[in-house]
Amino acid sequence: MKPSMVRGVSVCSALLGLFFLAATSAAAADKQDVVTRARSGYYSLQKQGMSQFQCDLVPNWEAVLADTRKADPKGADRAIDLLRQLQFTVSMGTTGSAKVTHNTVSPTNDKMAEGLNQIYGGMEQMVSGFFDTWSPFMIGSPFPDAKGNYELSEQGDLWNLSYREGASTDVVTTMTKTLVIRELQVKTPQFSSSLRPRFTDSAQGRLLTGYEADYVGQSPNETTHLLVGIAYQTVNGFQLPQKLDLAGSYGGTPFQVQVTFSGCKASR
Repeated sequence: MKPSMVRGVSVCSALLGLFFLAATSAAAADKQDVVTRARSGYYSLQKQGMSQFQCDLVPNWEAVLADTRKADPKGADRAIDLLRQLQFTVSMGTTGSAKVTHNTVSPTNDKMAEGLNQIYGGMEQMVSGFFDTWSPFMIGSPFPDAKGNYELSEQGDLWNLSYREGASTDVVTTMTKTLVIRELQVKTPQFSSSLRPRFTDSAQGRLLTGYEADYVGQSPNETTHLLVGIAYQTVNGFQLPQKLDLAGSYGGTPFQVQVTFSGCKASR
């Protein structure tokens, strides 16, 4: 090969290398731009300046005991009179999980004590589980840091965003080209889940108004299907839940719960 040809090949190689680096940098910049715009398009209580909130929880016991009333109306009346003595409160900051507290009602026998303990535990699990799902959409962000580690790819008219949280949680988010989340899939060694959210637009970003979700654990008894609806109220300028409608099945057993959030307080 002549020296001139060698120099020509070297120059071409250098130019190709620079072109590749520029293309890679542009792709990284485009990827960051998409995630940055996605993060800015959703409502965030952190961005709005909230530090914590607290609400009283008022379950619709009539709805919970609707089937019981059909079989035993007087028994349902007695149960509701007792259940209305229960008072639940939820509090939450911008970090950590929701904390559910309650008063206690003195049982008259062991069977009643067992039933009350099941209600206490069931309410805590349900409310904590709801806020574990709600908080990434409404307190922080359902997207990773724009400068973090993730993969973003196009599939037709959709974006697929995949990344890992912690040591063993894999997340795949599917969204439209207008950055509306269509599905959020999470896989861990213990369970896998698929969540299809619904939103409404507000001046401060998209609000989560409900979702349909499936959770599959390590056994069929841990399979859960959920249909959730969320109505909001404005408290000290912040959007907080006002009513939660939750229906679905757990291990094949159907359930339906309605909870109202009252007396809410929110601080900056």
